[in-house]
Amino acid sequence: MSDLERTNTNENRNSKSELHINVKDVPFHLSKETIAKRSAVVSSLLERNKIDELQGILRDIEADPETFKLVAKFCYGYKVKFTSDNIVSVLCIACYLGMNEEHSTDNLLGKASSFLETRVLPCWNETVNALRSGDKSLEKLADFKLVDLFFDSLIEKASYDPRLLGESNKNNREEYRPNPRRRLFDNDWKSEDVITLPLRFYEPLMIRAMESRSIPAEYIVTSVCSYAKKWVFDAEEDSVSCKKREVVEAVERLLPHQRGIISCEFLFKTLKHSIWLEASSECRNGLGVRVSKQLDTAKPTDLKILTQGHGESYSFEDIQLVRAVVTSFYSNYTNEEEEEDGEEEVSRFFKVAKLLEEFLLLAASESSSSSSSSLKLEAFVALAEITVAISLGVLRYSDGIYRAIDVFLERHGDLTESEKMEACKVLDCKKLSRQGCDEAVKNQRLPLRIVVQVLSVSQRQIRDTVAKEIKGAEDKVAEEEIRIWSDEDEMEKMSEKLLGVEIEDHHQCVVHRWKKTKKVSVWRQVKRKFGCLTINSSSSTSADACTCDVKKKNKKKKIHHHYK
Repeated sequence: MSDLERTNTNENRNSKSELHINVKDVPFHLSKETIAKRSAVVSSLLERNKIDELQGILRDIEADPETFKLVAKFCYGYKVKFTSDNIVSVLCIACYLGMNEEHSTDNLLGKASSFLETRVLPCWNETVNALRSGDKSLEKLADFKLVDLFFDSLIEKASYDPRLLGESNKNNREEYRPNPRRRLFDNDWKSEDVITLPLRFYEPLMIRAMESRSIPAEYIVTSVCSYAKKWVFDAEEDSVSCKKREVVEAVERLLPHQRGIISCEFLFKTLKHSIWLEASSECRNGLGVRVSKQLDTAKPTDLKILTQGHGESYSFEDIQLVRAVVTSFYSNYTNEEEEEDGEEEVSRFFKVAKLLEEFLLLAASESSSSSSSSLKLEAFVALAEITVAISLGVLRYSDGIYRAIDVFLERHGDLTESEKMEACKVLDCKKLSRQGCDEAVKNQRLPLRIVVQVLSVSQRQIRDTVAKEIKGAEDKVAEEEIRIWSDEDEMEKMSEKLLGVEIEDHHQCVVHRWKKTKKVSVWRQVKRKFGCLTINSSSSTSADACTCDVKKKNKKKKIHHHYK
């Protein structure tokens, strides 16, 4: 027998006033006067003699027997041990029974409130645990805005250390360093996770976290993804579908639209579960838009998530989901307000085209005619048509389509000739590379008609190659001839120029000589005129030279007169 039961027995022997209360089918026999001293509600009912209402006094609140036992022990003078697990329930019962200071000093409501403010709210772990444990009781405390008090406390702590919401998965991020003045929260940040909270608390808490703008978005996304994984992806199969659907719809509302901040794998999984759980059209459309915006960053294994059914099988309907996502990817480009760089846009188109080729090959590789999860011919052709449509104008060769078809034919060796032709109808042989043609010609799995088409394409490629080589050789010869003629013209021009220079130099030389000769002849004529032409015409003998002939003439004359 417990101390409370022993006390009740002793008091009941001395008093005829007993209070019989059932708390979830657990009976409590208490003294009316003892409870009335601490509870204003019980005291009021006793004064009005409403005994029937006293017996079902806790019927309107979700009180558990253990918590009510603590409240009853407090009324009998025992010390109550508060914890984060029971503090909200104790507050709810104390508030409901009117156990405040106005009715009795040092009452339960004041003690519980003091414990909440000093021991629970300052600590992250205790706050999360109290909020989670008092889920149902908090509804009765809506007027006291106790939930807002919990939310404000958690947001304040997460603002100083976002790791409390969960480790970010962002690549190459710098390690978060909390404010040195707030080391109080650094020691327990890994202990309690907010993803354990019920959805009715988790969603408004994350909305406040986003509105605060003091918590990086990647930490909020990490928390939301973990929440979906816990309550939807990893939840038991027999879990209530409506609860899963509510979680998926809430997750879609919480996820940002920013490109690249959410992993493609998570988006594909969430979109697939939203279809399975028959979520609202707004939820499915929102997830589809997020998937299409970053389809170029996805992997073939991500696309596989969309095509898998409940039995891990491919179906034609699931292939249509791939078509819808790809269509949405292209429609986003026409609806985007910001213009992207041309090269970046082409790069994204190229990546999506290669993604579809790789996924087609993956789907063909994993299929087998003997397996129940085999990719059927109809689904393969539908997926191949999507791949061909995406590659038009983006990929130069169709070798990727050919390899996927080859693998599909290899895994389905029991196909008839007409079925093989159906699988090969999407192959454009004209777009096969030289290496692809060489492989296809030797491939015995291909239908004969396809091999003939490949041979025709191969011959045409050979003719084109030879023609290009001949034309290239002719162009080279023509360029050489043009170069030679050009060189000859240059040489001729150079020769003419040199000849002109020589003629000009010769002419100048002749003129110079003529001028010199002409000058000498005139001087000689002058000398002859004056009879002064001698061999030596220096200045010292010029006078003698000028008189030599005159003297001779005079001599002759004298001699001539002497004979006379």
